[in-house]
Amino acid sequence: LPHMIIKYLYPMLIAIFTLSISSCTDDDLMEEDDYIQQYVGTWSVNDQPARINYDVTIIAKPSNSSEIIMTNFANLGTSASALVIGNSLVIELQDLGSEYTVSGSGIYVNSKKLEFSFELINGIESESRTALFSR
Repeated sequence: LPHMIIKYLYPMLIAIFTLSISSCTDDDLMEEDDYIQQYVGTWSVNDQPARINYDVTIIAKPSNSSEIIMTNFANLGTSASALVIGNSLVIELQDLGSEYTVSGSGIYVNSKKLEFSFELINGIESESRTALFSR
């Protein structure tokens, strides 16, 4: 008889546990907009191996609630967009002005620091860069 109780009780406990996890409210999870807002603002950039410093301003992309726009990305005076996935950023292959393309990724370290790794291509050469954003 105890074996029969365990046989039927165990699946019921698993089902209850699963339902309790999936019943979390939106307030329990960080909202998509909150992830976007943690990136928004002006950042000072230390770009290696280019050995240059410049500023980048990040705004929420008006036409897509899960993307940001980074003005003056790679100090080229143009903008790059990135997909926000929680604390990670994905820079899909895109044009930066008439001569450059870029792709890469970034990570939100904390409210004062972002780290990026990206490939900058000018049509002939490809340059791997890392950039530290701080504020």
